[in-house]
Amino acid sequence: YGFINTCLKSLVVEKYGEETWEKLRLQAGVQDSFLTFEVYKDEITMQLLDKACKILGMCHHTSEMNHPGFEFCKRSGYDHMLRTLGGNLYEFIENLDALHSYLSLSYQAKKDTKVLFLFVFPQEMNAPSFRVEKNEDGSMHLHYYSDRRGLCHIVPGIIGAAALDFFNIEISMEIVNQTEEEERTGKKEHIVFLVTQNPVFSYKERKKFSSLPQYLANSEKQIENQLNKEDLEKAKNTITDRGGSVCPVKKSHWKTIRGIITLGKGKLLRGFDPVYPKSLWIDTKTFCNGLPFHMVFDKELRVKQAGVSIQKIVPGLQTMGICLDHYFSIVHPEVPFTISSIQKFINSQFVFQTRREMMPESWKQRPMLELRGTSLF
Repeated sequence: YGFINTCLKSLVVEKYGEETWEKLRLQAGVQDSFLTFEVYKDEITMQLLDKACKILGMCHHTSEMNHPGFEFCKRSGYDHMLRTLGGNLYEFIENLDALHSYLSLSYQAKKDTKVLFLFVFPQEMNAPSFRVEKNEDGSMHLHYYSDRRGLCHIVPGIIGAAALDFFNIEISMEIVNQTEEEERTGKKEHIVFLVTQNPVFSYKERKKFSSLPQYLANSEKQIENQLNKEDLEKAKNTITDRGGSVCPVKKSHWKTIRGIITLGKGKLLRGFDPVYPKSLWIDTKTFCNGLPFHMVFDKELRVKQAGVSIQKIVPGLQTMGICLDHYFSIVHPEVPFTISSIQKFINSQFVFQTRREMMPESWKQRPMLELRGTSLF
C-alpha cells in the first residue's frame, strides 16, 4: 500500500539520503514514488523491507524500521485524533478498533480509501483488530488479528513509538503465541504479544519522584498537626461554651478533609463505589421506547428483548426467541457470530448489518441497516 511504502521511503531518505533510497528501490525493482491511497501488491512492500534490511544492515523487528508509520500518521494530521484514544497505553490499544471503525465511516462517505493507524486499507478490505488483556503483574497480552500475514512485526515498533510519545513509557513486546483462525474472510492470523512497560523519567523527574514519598509524609504530618490544633481549639471552645461539659467532637469531617488533601487516605478521589437501586424504576415499555435500537439476547443468541424502532425495521424480532444471527451478520470485527467471539471483543465497537433475505419486501431494494454499538454482559 502506498502509505506504508511512502513511510519506508521517508525513513530511508531522512536517515541515509536520496542515493541510498535510489539504490534500494532499484534492487527491489519498484518505482520511485507511491500514491498514498493507491493499493499496491504486498510483494512490493515486502521486497522493499527485505532490501532495506540487507542494504542498511537492520532487521524487520527493529523499532527503527517500524516506527515511521506512526510518525507519518502524525505528520498527516492524525496526531490529535491519536492522542484522544486513551489516557494510558491500555486504553489507547483498546480503542484502536473504534478508531478504525470511525475512519471507515468518514472515508466511506467520501468514497475514498481508509487511512488507518497501522496500514492503509482499500474500501473492500478490513482493518486489523486488537484486543488487550491486563495481567496481575502489570503486564498486558495484546491480541492482534489480521487477514494479512507476515506484518505482525510492524506492530511492536508502532505501538512502542506511541507509548513513548504519548505516555512517556518504554515497552518491550515479544510474541508468545501465533496461530491461524478460520474466519469469514479465510485464514486470519492471530498473534499474541506479551507487553511489559517501564516508566521513562528525566533526571529531574526521577529526583522529584524519589523524594515524593518523604514529601508526602512530611506534608501529611503538617496537615494533621494543623487539623489537630484546629480540632483541639474547637473542642476547648465547646467546653467553655457549655460550662465545662465535656462533649466529644466528631472527627468524621476532619477525616474527610484529611483524606482529600493528603491524596492517600480518602477514597473520594481514588475510588468510586456506585449505588444501585433494588429494582428498576422504569417499566419495560418505557425502556424499549427510550432505547429504540437496543437488543438483548442470551448465550444461544436467542432474542429476549428489542427496542421499538429496530422491531419496526426488522419485524422478525417481534417473535421473541428467534436467533439474532438469522437476521444480522457481524461486519466488524471479522469474527464468527458466536457468543464466545463477542465476549473476546467485549470492549470493541461492533457493527451489525441486517441480512437482505430476512428483510421485508419493501426493504430488500434499500441499503441494509447497520447498527454500531458495544456489548454488555
